[in-house]
Amino acid sequence: MKYSPRKRSLNTQLLLLGAIPAILMFVGLMAFFTNARLSDARQELFDSTQRLADNLAPALEYAVVSGNRRVLDEILQQSMAGSNLEWIRITDVTGSELGFVGRRGIDQWPGETDEDPGIHRFSSDILQQPVELGGDSSTEWFEPDFRVSGGALRVGSVDVAVSEQQLTERRTDILLTSGVVGISLLVLTLLLVNRMSATLLEPIRALTHRVLEMNHRNYRETRPTRTRVAEIAELEDNLNHLARDLAHLQESRDQTLTLSENARDKAEAASRAKSEFLALMSHELRTPLNGVLAMVDLVSEETLSERQADYLNTARQSTGDLLTLINDILDVSRLDQGTLLLENRLFNPKELSENCLASFRHAAEQHGLALKLSLTGPWPDKPEVAGDARRYRQVLSSLLDNAIKFSDDGEVLVTMNWHQEADDCVFISCEVQDSGDGIPPEQLARIFRSFEQLDSTLSRPSEGTGIGLTLVQKLVELMGGHVGLNSQAGAGSSFRFEVPFDLPPAFAPEADESHDSLVPDIKATTSLPADANNRHAPRALVVEDNPVNQRVARTLLDRLGFDAETVSNGREAVESVMDQDGDYTVILMDCHMPVMDGFTAAQTIRDWENRESRRHTPIIALTADALPDTETACLKAGMNAYLAKPVRKHELRAVLSRWVPL
Repeated sequence: MKYSPRKRSLNTQLLLLGAIPAILMFVGLMAFFTNARLSDARQELFDSTQRLADNLAPALEYAVVSGNRRVLDEILQQSMAGSNLEWIRITDVTGSELGFVGRRGIDQWPGETDEDPGIHRFSSDILQQPVELGGDSSTEWFEPDFRVSGGALRVGSVDVAVSEQQLTERRTDILLTSGVVGISLLVLTLLLVNRMSATLLEPIRALTHRVLEMNHRNYRETRPTRTRVAEIAELEDNLNHLARDLAHLQESRDQTLTLSENARDKAEAASRAKSEFLALMSHELRTPLNGVLAMVDLVSEETLSERQADYLNTARQSTGDLLTLINDILDVSRLDQGTLLLENRLFNPKELSENCLASFRHAAEQHGLALKLSLTGPWPDKPEVAGDARRYRQVLSSLLDNAIKFSDDGEVLVTMNWHQEADDCVFISCEVQDSGDGIPPEQLARIFRSFEQLDSTLSRPSEGTGIGLTLVQKLVELMGGHVGLNSQAGAGSSFRFEVPFDLPPAFAPEADESHDSLVPDIKATTSLPADANNRHAPRALVVEDNPVNQRVARTLLDRLGFDAETVSNGREAVESVMDQDGDYTVILMDCHMPVMDGFTAAQTIRDWENRESRRHTPIIALTADALPDTETACLKAGMNAYLAKPVRKHELRAVLSRWVPL
């Protein structure tokens, strides 16, 4: 299943769009200005300490020069009491300590090596300034021996120490004020973003509501909102134009649907009338024909001349042909209505075919044709199958009649093949090959159309109604098989049909009464690798209206290691795919089914997968349609591959291996 990320509202997106830059700016600016203010506070502390040292140095000049320790101590105590210094130390020019005072707990200078790294020391020289007494400047009695003539004399130095702990309270105040100001600005920014987003969200919500209304086929026009966003205003105008167009299209669609429904009702009524007319006329014609045939049989029992007997045989044959035609028309009508039911009785297809060929042998000899039967495949000694023997013979008779009718010399070869695909099912194929003129390629698509002759001129060489091959195709498909045609102009034609039949219990292994027991054990016959039983089997959906074909397809899939499910029409297939959330590995789709055909079902499944962003499940078409455009129609409907019925195991394996390793 495709991963879908969690959706966020537009309001949240806009808030994030405004909040993320604001937060980044807040963090950056707060870090910058806080660091700047802390640096300024540090520098201010150091500058004030240096100024204190510079101001203290002149005050200590007299005490140092005169050696007055009492005055020196008083000055140091007063200076220490009015400041946050760690200590104050006075030294003379030789470095000897003259005085020291420290805060509580510090009684002496710790020394250069033991001094705390967090303590910063600032020094200032104590200078003896020259005193101007007036008069002659040559008096030298007050000048010391080591003076520097013409300037101040250094007599000592004052060292002032301060600790960085003085910045702690200042740092707290700075961080607190910066945080309050920054958070206030951030909150104000978010409020402004929220206010600005509201001007966008309100018209967008209105547009969303409008689209939902249009999705529910409410195409009314709405008054534009007073938005200042040009794109939203343009979108509102476009939606109103779209609503007008959709309303017009809906009106046209309703009119078209009404006309279509009326036309459909008329067509259905006409079809019912046609079918009822055909059924009624066949019944009404059958009654007098039966009387005619009965009278012909009675007259034939009398003593007749050779000419009279020939006339009666001609009448009997013509009446029989007419009765056959009426039966064919009635069968076509029943097939169109879906009311033709098949029988399910045991019969011997080999004997049936031999008897059918024997009934046509005289007609073939009259045309100078040799009628031959060839059996291929592993036929059992007593082949018996369960199915509709009468309809099977009807199909074979129609093809033999068609082959004899359009062949003037040569032979008509009937080839029958026995192919047992499963333990309880067999495919019997029959090919009727003639030596006639063949069919041009451009006319192959018309061969199975009802009431249509390839040669409709009055001089056509053979008579016919054009419903024989149509009836053949419909009957074969009703029995779950398919019809194929291979013909070349001047080289004859070959009609081939194949029908699945159930085998009686004598041909199948012992099984219980349940239907599932007819399916072979998957573990014993699977073609997957040996460790496949430890994995989940791929799931397959078989869409087929014929129960025999359902059983065959399911058995084949079971043998290939699939977990197969079956449904009877396209609508059930669509519902199964949606109910199972598209959790099928492959879908085998019959094309012609009641309720919903395979083409519509495949297109509906593809539309649902695209709408729900699902992966496309491989759909393989299974059809008995022999027309050349069938494969193109299947691919156009969204199917991935095409297999013609009957499906062989190796053919199914080759197609499925494109998507599933087998």
